[in-house]
Amino acid sequence: MTETATTTIAEAQPRGMVRVEGRVVAVQVEPSDAPPAFTVRLEDGTGRIDAVFMGRREVPGIGPGTRLCLEGRVCESDALPRLYNPRYELLASA
Repeated sequence: MTETATTTIAEAQPRGMVRVEGRVVAVQVEPSDAPPAFTVRLEDGTGRIDAVFMGRREVPGIGPGTRLCLEGRVCESDALPRLYNPRYELLASA
């Protein structure tokens, strides 16, 4: 990953580049009759953000409880901010 400073999810601004860390609290996989997408909900204690991995139905090593670092551009959404196809790094559990 690049040397971008880590920010809290609450500080993430739409259209801005961010690097956030947190724990996966939920995953969602699109049904087989829909285009593949694997969505991860990350929480850091200040807020939540969704990371959407387009074209994938799974990402090895990522599941509920996994600690992750995500880096990408924040997109506005009706519910939560989103990162599409972010860079990711699995972190050791604390």
